[in-house]
Amino acid sequence: MKKRILVTDIDGTLSHGEEVHPDVAAACTRLRENGWEIMVATGRILATSKNHIKAIGAWLPAIVYDGARLMDPLTGKSLWEAALSSRAVDMVLTEGWSAPLELQIFTDEAAICRKKDKETRLFLTEADVPVYDNLQTPHLDERVFRIIFYGSEHEVLQLEERIGETLHDHVDVMRSGKNFLDVVPLGVSKGAALSHYVDQLQPGPEILVAAGDHCNDLALFDIAHLRVAPRDAVPQILERAHVVMPPAHAQGFVRLIDFLLSGHWTNSSRTKRVVL
Repeated sequence: MKKRILVTDIDGTLSHGEEVHPDVAAACTRLRENGWEIMVATGRILATSKNHIKAIGAWLPAIVYDGARLMDPLTGKSLWEAALSSRAVDMVLTEGWSAPLELQIFTDEAAICRKKDKETRLFLTEADVPVYDNLQTPHLDERVFRIIFYGSEHEVLQLEERIGETLHDHVDVMRSGKNFLDVVPLGVSKGAALSHYVDQLQPGPEILVAAGDHCNDLALFDIAHLRVAPRDAVPQILERAHVVMPPAHAQGFVRLIDFLLSGHWTNSSRTKRVVL
């Protein structure tokens, strides 16, 4: 029997913050009881995604690190991954070192930053993620899957342009929120990781639904049969969505699941936009 799969971003799509609303969790249970499977595709690492995964029963492999890793949510085992080259890490750190932005470097379920990156250290420490704040120069020998710069939208946009111009042959760069700039290995994305998983399914899924709200979800949309966005998603996402749901703060995911359970996700949903 072919799978029915819902792939969802976490922040700004499924929920806000560290808790999934009980109504959303209950709706996901109904969806699974009706034969669907759920998968998360997030910029988070697995450790900071586990509460969300457990709440919605997303037991398919988790796309984490913005697509740089595909991990088993139950065992924590990496099923597929792509790391930045040492040269790429040094070039990215050098390019962004003096920018007035916080720095987050993600290794294997741990983070590295500088002592001055206080918000990074506070957030990750509260999430029980090991954080090493001893980085003193733009050089690192660790195996790195993802680098994040965090701060003002203006500074993020400027750094995105600089890295895009000078390092486009070495890394991919994308915004995962207006204040977040992600740097990942060349060719890596949530969509590429999803393709890696779907290509192994025989037969392929009957329906593959992707929900997301920001630019790093565009690659998911390239793979999905049905594309879903909350009303407050960025314009680039909204213009490609087949289905528009209420925002995460209004538990829009419940409306999405009601729609999927109604069976109205046939081809007609992809020719005329549906607003829930």
